[in-house]
Amino acid sequence: MWPLAIFLMLVVGFYWLAFMGTIWFWFNAIVSVCKCHFIRAAIWFSLGVGMLFWWQGTEVIPHPWDFDEWLRTSALIVCLGVLATFVRWRKKQQAMQVIPTTMPTWTPPKAPANDNLITLFVKDKS
Repeated sequence: MWPLAIFLMLVVGFYWLAFMGTIWFWFNAIVSVCKCHFIRAAIWFSLGVGMLFWWQGTEVIPHPWDFDEWLRTSALIVCLGVLATFVRWRKKQQAMQVIPTTMPTWTPPKAPANDNLITLFVKDKS
């Protein structure tokens, strides 16, 4: 009886971890998009989609999904994330290079009037 229980615990544990992994992938994809980390979001999104395809294949009627097609599509999605990150970086660079005409010029601070005087602070001994 123990071998059967151990086997069932391992099977249930495997599917539980796969389910939690799927949720974790999608959660990280959403959080990464909100933080504008597009490459990271594309990778998490691809993993989440792959897990959804894997879950679809575990139904009673098997539906084999093409791993190579998923891998190519994931690479395309990650490339789109790279392009989005490049566009964000380029816009940031262009904004930093533009100097507004209303920007005030820097003036150095004035020298103190008592430049050569030594100031002594004495505590009263009373």
